[in-house]
Amino acid sequence: MDANVRSAKKKSGYRDDLEVFDPQAAYGLDDDLEDFSEEDKRYRNGNDNLLVWREDDDNPTEFHRLVGRQAEGFEATPIRLGHLISWIGKSIQSPVLAWWAVRQDGIHPRLLQQIEWQLERGEDLDRRARHVWNLILERHRDPRNRKWDGDWFDFKKRVGIEGWTAGVLREFRRVATPRVEVRPLFGIGEVKPPFTPWETSRVGDIGQFEVKFLERHNDDLEVPDEHLPSIIGILEDQLKVASGLLEDVGTTYFQTPTCYPMREVDGREHVTKAAEVMSWFIQLFDRLASMSPNLANAHAATWPASDRFFFRKLKLYALNKVGVFGAEEVANVLLALDQEAFWDIDVVRELLFLLVDRWSEFSEKDRERLTDRILSGPNQLPHWSDEEFPGIRDEFAARYARYLELQGCMLAADRTERLAQMLQKIPRWSDGWAKSTVTERGSHVSYVGTDDAPDAIIDVPVGEIVAKAKEVLKRDFGSFTEKRPFTGLVKASPRKALSALTVAGKAGDYPKVFWSALINEMPQDVSPRLRTVFLRRLAGLPHGVVAELSHTLGRWLEKNLALVLEFDNDLGWKVFDHIVDGIISGGLEAANSGLGEVRQGGEVVKRSRRTLDHAINGPIGMCTEALFDAVPGKKQEAGSLVPNHIKSRLERLFAAPGEGSDHAVSVATSKLNWLMFIDPDWTQERLIPLLAFEHPASEPAWNGFLHSGRVPWPPLAEAIKPLLLQLFPFIEGFSWNRDVSKVAAQWLGFMRIFHPDEAGGLTRSEMRSVLREMSDGTRNDLIFWLGQVGQKNENGWTDLVIPFIEGDWPRERRYRTTASMKAWISLLDDTGDRFPVVYEAVKKFLVGVEVNDQPFYRFTREISGEVPLTTRFPETTLDLMDRVTPQVVTRRPYELPKILALIAEVAPALTSDHRYLRLVDLVERS
Repeated sequence: MDANVRSAKKKSGYRDDLEVFDPQAAYGLDDDLEDFSEEDKRYRNGNDNLLVWREDDDNPTEFHRLVGRQAEGFEATPIRLGHLISWIGKSIQSPVLAWWAVRQDGIHPRLLQQIEWQLERGEDLDRRARHVWNLILERHRDPRNRKWDGDWFDFKKRVGIEGWTAGVLREFRRVATPRVEVRPLFGIGEVKPPFTPWETSRVGDIGQFEVKFLERHNDDLEVPDEHLPSIIGILEDQLKVASGLLEDVGTTYFQTPTCYPMREVDGREHVTKAAEVMSWFIQLFDRLASMSPNLANAHAATWPASDRFFFRKLKLYALNKVGVFGAEEVANVLLALDQEAFWDIDVVRELLFLLVDRWSEFSEKDRERLTDRILSGPNQLPHWSDEEFPGIRDEFAARYARYLELQGCMLAADRTERLAQMLQKIPRWSDGWAKSTVTERGSHVSYVGTDDAPDAIIDVPVGEIVAKAKEVLKRDFGSFTEKRPFTGLVKASPRKALSALTVAGKAGDYPKVFWSALINEMPQDVSPRLRTVFLRRLAGLPHGVVAELSHTLGRWLEKNLALVLEFDNDLGWKVFDHIVDGIISGGLEAANSGLGEVRQGGEVVKRSRRTLDHAINGPIGMCTEALFDAVPGKKQEAGSLVPNHIKSRLERLFAAPGEGSDHAVSVATSKLNWLMFIDPDWTQERLIPLLAFEHPASEPAWNGFLHSGRVPWPPLAEAIKPLLLQLFPFIEGFSWNRDVSKVAAQWLGFMRIFHPDEAGGLTRSEMRSVLREMSDGTRNDLIFWLGQVGQKNENGWTDLVIPFIEGDWPRERRYRTTASMKAWISLLDDTGDRFPVVYEAVKKFLVGVEVNDQPFYRFTREISGEVPLTTRFPETTLDLMDRVTPQVVTRRPYELPKILALIAEVAPALTSDHRYLRLVDLVERS
């Protein structure tokens, strides 16, 4: 019945050999269209949708009135749709119906009411079905899920007008309330419903359930002291709601921010929307703790430590406020925590920082009780076997207790002795394990910590080091830390590490992990003699070992070749050539990029591997980068030329097997601007031909060139202009990221706007031809770029953008699409004082399209002190709205009533304008 479901495009599973599902073939109707044009979508010439009003349906009038409205869920509907509502409601026992409901932007209130009524009556309905349907109902009953969420701006404006009244605080509670969002699945699950009963269906077979938090759009709000308790109370309630929602949607992993963002951190923390809300709550609570400690105590005392999402961490943080909680109360709360809360690794920072900061305040008795609690360790978890549990328990206990000692917390003598005995029983214990327990790992480190203390091998004879290091190189089950003693040995005694690998090599043993550690961690300040020995060892590695270490050695060359050549030119080139020989001898596998496949929603996204991203992560690409870095001179002059010994080595890389050749080409063409500057003849003779569309290497050549980060230098642009004019649709045929096409479009736009009619620029007819060949998405990206040109250049709108739009943009009707209309409106949104003149240029490209997510919020809201565009230019705004609003709509555009109200307020004379009257009539009738 649903035309949108029937008309969806076919999808496949995660791999090529899995199922392909075509909705049109599975349940399409005989007279369904197979393809839709933009014109079809705009004028709603699609397949027959049996779930909407039809011309032969009756049209009840009861709902068309301003007063005496019917209760929601009991509205009169056409008889045919009423029968469908009843039938759908009786079918809720089918997971297929839930899958369908997840796909809908909005469901009629009467259908929602019917589903809810069936849930109340269906006592024998599967528990999982009831749970999922309740979430779906909650999602559809929240109007925020059916429009762009700009409530924060409206709320801020109301605060500015009314102040912090009781009504405003109620509005804040509404705006801050978390909500459930359910999105369709990725891949084949997007078009194929689950055909299994509820008993064997998973929630994940129905849709993607997630919790949405308060969105402040990076626009902060100052909360006065007198209203701080009320705001904290509201946010407190909303965090409790969020916690319940997270449980309901089956959240297994949920990351909240550390309460101590500046203390013992390593790397940059990834900030989620939930993190933003919680961080703001912490800031407000800090103010309350300083302003009213007793009130802060009253709030925090009610926070449930059983809540694993928010309040367990927040409670431990609040207990560290000296003026809010006394030491005895803190100790009692900690000792009352159950084992799950006390040993929750997600709050270990807050727990241990609390203990360290307040240890001296605790009574001797409380310190002993807390120490005993720690030394007793956690309870056994289901996945810990009986054999391994004692070791895991003791390691957890030792980490916590030893961290306290390292921070100067004195333990009782007998407890200290007990801890010492515990540490002796833990193999290869390092104090680094205790320190790493509280370290907040940022985006550049992994979840598992590392310990490179060389203690286990530093005193071992050279001939036994490799064997001993292999023995300890493992991560114990239940441990947070991977032991890498050989890495520590390289840092502490590089000569001994090199000697150990040399001895092992004589026996034919070249352990990859240890050679990687030596290559990556060899200190820069070693003696010249040791450096020479190290380089000679690299030049003597068997080709098979080099191939196995291809990525490590490639990255090392990229970073160090120039320095090595400066140290010893001949030896440096010998090392380079030997490494390249070894990689090439390793065949396809050794030259492959380390960049793996991309997955989105669990589905493999097919992407070309002939790209610069793959090149810079491949050993041949790294070697190519190293070659260009080795070009003599800190800053090369024009015509200084690339040395022949580098060109010849580059040719060898161009001939590498498999992906390697593509990687060398991509890296080389990414430097075309610079190479054209220093060696134009060679560049035109050897590199520019790679860009010819018929050349086998044209794909990696163009990908590298388009990732160069710079618009083509005019002499280079002149040399490749014939190719640039034909670039579209050539590059859009590759499975690249669309950003590459965006760059190409911006280059051509730059050549036209800033170098018009020059040899290295474009003429009007050339630009128009290029625009016609671009995809709709790329053209719309160029519209966004035009907005940047207008904003960032003096007189950019009048001198640069408007002439381009009026003279160069194609005027054929087929280029006026739904997406382009939205792009033009986004451009107008940022024009400021130039809005009327830019609109005059743009308006001929606007069409009436019924969409509900047009970016009109700057037309109705004061943002960052700027008066809404509607207030400043009411007549121009009215003409814009008249153009983009179709003659007939099935639902009222979200921002239109607000814009019309503003126009009536600032320009009452326009309320008699025929455009205003049409739009008002449309709003009333819709």
